[in-house]
Amino acid sequence: MGRGRKPKQGVRHKYEIKLYLWEGEDDDLIAFFESLPKRKRAAGVRMALRSGDALANLSPPEPDDDDEMDFDLDDFLSF
Repeated sequence: MGRGRKPKQGVRHKYEIKLYLWEGEDDDLIAFFESLPKRKRAAGVRMALRSGDALANLSPPEPDDDDEMDFDLDDFLSF
């Protein structure tokens, strides 16, 4: 029997995100998430954020006229 995971040092932060993806618009992201086992999706998101230019531009995207925001971004960003 194994010993389990080595304890990590530091303070752990937890972020819960609900993400809605639409067929025809987000097919690449749907395929990405469907290719991952459910218990490995967080690791897949970390990998995707760290690769490429995902963190290069931290400003939120400009919403299109057709996009509906379900929340007030200014209220969300003011902790």
